[in-house]
Amino acid sequence: MNFTIKDSDENFNTWISRDYIDDKLKKEMVKAAILLIPFEELRENTPPVFPIGTEGLLDYFKKNLPQNIIVDICIGNDDYLEFAFYNNYKRLGKFVVLAVAIPVFVTVLSSYIYDNFIKEDESKPNIIITDNSTTVVNNTTVVNNIPTQSKSLKTPSEITQKKFLQPTHIKFSVTVVDSTGTSKEIDYEGPASDVGTALNALKEYEKK
Repeated sequence: MNFTIKDSDENFNTWISRDYIDDKLKKEMVKAAILLIPFEELRENTPPVFPIGTEGLLDYFKKNLPQNIIVDICIGNDDYLEFAFYNNYKRLGKFVVLAVAIPVFVTVLSSYIYDNFIKEDESKPNIIITDNSTTVVNNTTVVNNIPTQSKSLKTPSEITQKKFLQPTHIKFSVTVVDSTGTSKEIDYEGPASDVGTALNALKEYEKK
């Protein structure tokens, strides 16, 4: 698990002032307490992009946030692009959040992670790899039917089983902006089931 907290020089104005945000969109974004922000210059001469699944994440927030907390995405409809990050973890993306919105943000993000990743991990069947080799002892054949999780996996099916048993890993970044405009960036990469470490850290910046 990788978890870091560092100072940031980014805030809402940083993103609202981007060249690709037109005046009409700016008027909408200034109302937001939570912004989903893109990855910029992911590759040379590429436009801003979002991880695959961002639209679903945005819809989830809109459905579960109270009416007084507005979430928006830092891009116009015509410029929205998704990018497939081929890694062993699921990217949730990057957020900018006002400190006053942290309690509800944490609640909704936690629910999203549980509904989409942890619940699926919990529903996976328990797979026990057994050693069914035989040993000859005093001219008697003994079947070694002993469950083991530590033996070396050699066949493709066993390798697939091992990968299947691994918990889902996620990655996301949250920049918290307090009432003075001071920002902290909190980055998390690790098992979805351990995300409480990052979410508890976010709570420390409530209403600052």
